[in-house]
Amino acid sequence: MSSFPANWPTPLTAVKLHGHIVQLEPLAVGDEPNLVQICQDERIWRYLTSYGGTHEAMRRYLEGAMRDYLSGSALPFVIRARSNQDVIGTTRLKNISREHRNAVVGSWLAASAWGSGANTESKLLLLTHAFETLNCVRIEFHADSRNLRSRTALEKIGAHEEGILRSCHITRDGLLRDTVVFSILDREWPEAKVKVLSRLETQEARSRNKNCGAEPANGEIGA
Repeated sequence: MSSFPANWPTPLTAVKLHGHIVQLEPLAVGDEPNLVQICQDERIWRYLTSYGGTHEAMRRYLEGAMRDYLSGSALPFVIRARSNQDVIGTTRLKNISREHRNAVVGSWLAASAWGSGANTESKLLLLTHAFETLNCVRIEFHADSRNLRSRTALEKIGAHEEGILRSCHITRDGLLRDTVVFSILDREWPEAKVKVLSRLETQEARSRNKNCGAEPANGEIGA
């Protein structure tokens, strides 16, 4: 089957994406105060190649994200909880290739949102936009090989593990990180979307039970 490069504008059109749990809004430098309030938990950044755990680091993070957006190589969003309108994290398409119609997903969320379904729904919204609006051919996810929770979660939404990039990053603590590459292709998206919706339904039910005082199910996967 023939495919052709994308004619996406530079920068990509900023949009709002609405779900039941969260909504994705275009990232702006003015989001810094809200993000700084939730970014200082070191658990967020343990396995990530980016870092925004201080005021200065978050400023650099946002400036870099906005530069990438204006150059057309990224489409960044803040994640806002619909229940109280709090900002709970960020997500983006990055390393965007118009020539090959692909991109990489990168996200982080406040620890308080882990396991709530917010991460799953943000991926649902972003992937739906990538495949059904932008007509991407391929979306990648990169996970630290040590991050078993993230790897398990990606498998559960239908992403295919492709292999390991050995010693491809030097972490902030000086370790050589192995990165596991996952992907979803456009032809796989309909089946993967069903899995994402099923996972989201399960997480929403667990969240409701937790709020009612029930114990969470064993093996619940976080962000």
